[in-house]
Amino acid sequence: MNTKTILSAAILSVLSAGAMASESSRWSGELIFGSGFKSTNSNLSVESDALLSDNTKKGNHNEEFIGMVLGNVAYDLGENRNQRFYMGTSRDDLAVGDLAFEIGYQFDMQNGTQIDIAYLPTVLSGEVWQNPYLEGRRKETDIEGHAYRLQFNNIWGSGFSLDMAYATTEIEHERVEYAELLRDSEMYYIKGSYTQFFTPQMGLMTSVGYVHNDADGEAQTYDQYELEMTYFVSHNAHTFAVTGGYAYREYEGYNPIYSKTREDHRHMLFLAYEYANIGGWDNWSLVSFAGINVNDTNIDFYTSDDYLATIGLSYKF
Repeated sequence: MNTKTILSAAILSVLSAGAMASESSRWSGELIFGSGFKSTNSNLSVESDALLSDNTKKGNHNEEFIGMVLGNVAYDLGENRNQRFYMGTSRDDLAVGDLAFEIGYQFDMQNGTQIDIAYLPTVLSGEVWQNPYLEGRRKETDIEGHAYRLQFNNIWGSGFSLDMAYATTEIEHERVEYAELLRDSEMYYIKGSYTQFFTPQMGLMTSVGYVHNDADGEAQTYDQYELEMTYFVSHNAHTFAVTGGYAYREYEGYNPIYSKTREDHRHMLFLAYEYANIGGWDNWSLVSFAGINVNDTNIDFYTSDDYLATIGLSYKF
């Protein structure tokens, strides 16, 4: 699931206050209309140059302006409205840079624990290069994936949360030259986090995570260990969250192209801001997201840095 990050339900209550269903309606949700700028120099991204001149060097930056419509909707169930079905991109994921579409079910237990079961049909799907190492003009192919997630948020009201996931990926036309580099895989993910509120409007979430990607090729099989911290604060109409993260990724097999075993050091910084009821418009907010992901590795071809900056309007109902 691209091994990004998920905020707890406690942070969601701060970042999306007022987005809950009204007393008369069981429906709630949000729409975000935005535009922005993104840049990447990843040789593995199909947004990079199709024409690869040298597979021993890092890629050149490619920039583009983007437009987007994001959102989510939920419907409450039960006499106490402690259950709900939902779909869309959640605000807590957006706050740390995850743009993953989910379909799920939540159940709020009396002891304070929230159980969240979700299916993510698009998080691993898209397009990749058939052979990303091919010098010359590369061709795209489809990648399909399925991800399933189980979360226990704010366990017994303690501030501790547990997030687990299983995912599969399959590339339609794999054209890499070495079996060690085959990319079809199964992925296992677990993350524990603790959210501490310093005041009702300010807090810190710390999380540690582990990912095992079991690929067909040993040089694509890896273990990843990650640490992440999110500071969030809300004051009057303003809400701000900053997330910093580090991950170490250790690959299992020898890469036959570069004659070494790959090791990655991944760094992430992401900022989220909201100005609620902007211009006196009820339920309308100004929202902005910006972030950077840097991958520092011992093989130059895999070195990359990605940038994203967006601004838009949010409507909550």
